[in-house]
Amino acid sequence: MFEGFTRYQLNRPLTDEEKAARLPTGEPCSATPKDGFTAFSISESCLEISDARFRDKGYGLLAFLLPGMASLAGILLILWMMTHMPPIYAERGETGIVYGGLSFCLVIFMGLFGVGVWAMMRDCFGYTRYPIRLSRQNQMIYAFRHNGPGGLVSVPWDKAFFYVERRAKAGAARTASRLVRCLVLSDSGQVIDTFSLGKRVVLAFEEDSEVGQQVMGEFYSFFEYYRRFMADGASAVPPITQFLPTKISLRNSLKMQFEDVSDIVNSPNPALWLLFALTAIPSVIQGCLNYLAQLTCREPVWPEDVERACNAAPRTTKRLAT
Repeated sequence: MFEGFTRYQLNRPLTDEEKAARLPTGEPCSATPKDGFTAFSISESCLEISDARFRDKGYGLLAFLLPGMASLAGILLILWMMTHMPPIYAERGETGIVYGGLSFCLVIFMGLFGVGVWAMMRDCFGYTRYPIRLSRQNQMIYAFRHNGPGGLVSVPWDKAFFYVERRAKAGAARTASRLVRCLVLSDSGQVIDTFSLGKRVVLAFEEDSEVGQQVMGEFYSFFEYYRRFMADGASAVPPITQFLPTKISLRNSLKMQFEDVSDIVNSPNPALWLLFALTAIPSVIQGCLNYLAQLTCREPVWPEDVERACNAAPRTTKRLAT
C-alpha cells in the first residue's frame, strides 16, 4: 500500500528495526508532553490529530507542474516534429532513424508525464486531510481513509504497535525524517495495515548530536501527549493553544508553513536566521501549492458509529483565523 509517495509492504512479520524502535503505550517517553500543533480538536473522550503527511500536501502538485508539464511540452513538441518532418530526411533515407529517435524520446517524456500525473493524484482530488481519532472512551484508534463503507482503519490502543520510523538521509540537504507509525497486527503477528500519526520532524544533524537530541526530545513529547491523553484524559495534558485548521484558505496554508517563525525570530542563533532566509520563498511556494491542492479535495466524513464513540463529551474546536 502507498501512504503519500511511500510504499509500505503488508502481510509480513515485524522487522528487527521496528521492534527496536517501538514506542510502548504503557511507559512515558518524555517528561514534557506537547501537542506539537498536530490536533484538530479535543474533548475528554476524543483527541483528533493529523497524520504525518498533512503538511506535505502540495509536493505532488509541484511534481506535476515542473517535470510533468515540462514533459507534456516535450510530448507536444515531438508530435509536431513527427508530423512536420523536413523533406531532406526522406531524400537522405534517414526517415526511419529520425522517427526511431523521436519515438524513443516520446516514450521517455510520456513516462515522465505519467509520473507527474501519479504524483499529482496523491495530493489532489482526494481528501483535505486524513485525520486520526484517539477515542479514550473505548480505547480505540481510528484512522480515516475515505468516506463510505470500509473507509477507516480501527485498532485497540493496547494492541497497536507504535514505532519511530527512521528514514535515511536524502535530498541535496542530506536531511533525515522521523515520524511515528502505527502498525496493525493480526493475531499471528503479521503486519496487515499501517498509518502514520502526528508530525514528521526532519534532522539535518545526526540523531545522537546535541541538536539531534533536542529535535528528538520534541518529537517524543508529541507521542507522550497522545499517550497521556489515552491514559488519563484531557485534564492530564497541557491545554492546546492552537488547533490545526480544517477550513481551506491560503492564510491557513501559509500559517502551517511558518509555524516556527516565532521561535526563529526570538532566537539569538544566526544560523536559524540564515535557515529562515533560505527557506522563506520555498515555504511560500509550498503554502500556495498546499492551498491549491486542498481546493480540489473533499472533506472527510466519519461514520456515525465512530461519531457516537468519540462524542461522549462536548468537544473543544478552536480554529486558526481565516
